[in-house]
Amino acid sequence: MKVSKYARMSPEDVQSVVAELALWAEGKLGSDLTWAALEERFGFTRAAMDRKPEIKQAYRLAKEALINLPKTRQEVSLELATLEREVELLKKQVAEHQRREALWRERWQRIAFHIRLKGMHVHQIDRPAGGTLPDEQETAKILSMFDKDIPPARN
Repeated sequence: MKVSKYARMSPEDVQSVVAELALWAEGKLGSDLTWAALEERFGFTRAAMDRKPEIKQAYRLAKEALINLPKTRQEVSLELATLEREVELLKKQVAEHQRREALWRERWQRIAFHIRLKGMHVHQIDRPAGGTLPDEQETAKILSMFDKDIPPARN
């Protein structure tokens, strides 16, 4: 559809360019969209096409769409393999977290059971601490004295 570079663009010409740009945006015409390619295809200058808001917007949208489109099948395969590895890693992490959560729940069920055996309720034990809580090492020191056997009661 070559025309003189000095011809005016008709509304049909504008629609043809916009339709072509839509094909570019879908990746059907490759990924090397340039004004020079459009000048070659339609015979109008960049300035003439750039003055038409419909063409200017379609060109911008097509360029943005092409940024997100993979360029080759090899790149698609590589990206797919990377995503598959990431999914497998995330599945393993989720499984590990689920396993640890199950252990955690089991432990707290045992603790709640033993608290109840002593005649207390969990809500009596699980209440806000006044002030700051000790760190993990201090807690281990405090709890270590309770890990010893309970001496027999004296009568």
